[in-house]
Amino acid sequence: MSDTDDTRETGTQLPAAVPSEPPTWSAAALAAIEAVVLEVPGVADLFRARPTVQSAVTAIRFGVTPTVSRLVLDGAVLRIVIGTDGFAPAPAVARAVHDAALDEAARHRLVLSRVDVRIARIG
Repeated sequence: MSDTDDTRETGTQLPAAVPSEPPTWSAAALAAIEAVVLEVPGVADLFRARPTVQSAVTAIRFGVTPTVSRLVLDGAVLRIVIGTDGFAPAPAVARAVHDAALDEAARHRLVLSRVDVRIARIG
């Protein structure tokens, strides 16, 4: 056994790992993220994002009712489609929306793997 290999038995029992379920998304959390996105300087409008075919089939299969939110959650990917006011540079507005959505999701203790922000209209 080397100095770096610590695989010997110590005789103490380690506590069993308790699986924790990730927090689930709620309509209130999506509404809060939507409100924060609309407050980002340069965002003029928020459009309904299209869900992917896979998420639509999954929703139908498991009987998930569609939400009235204009944001779409595909697993851990949040999809946002915005219109900008034309005064602020569109890439900067998209980055600000991305950061605001991540921050608000973190406030609700929700984990996103990715935030996709598309710009549907400029000006």
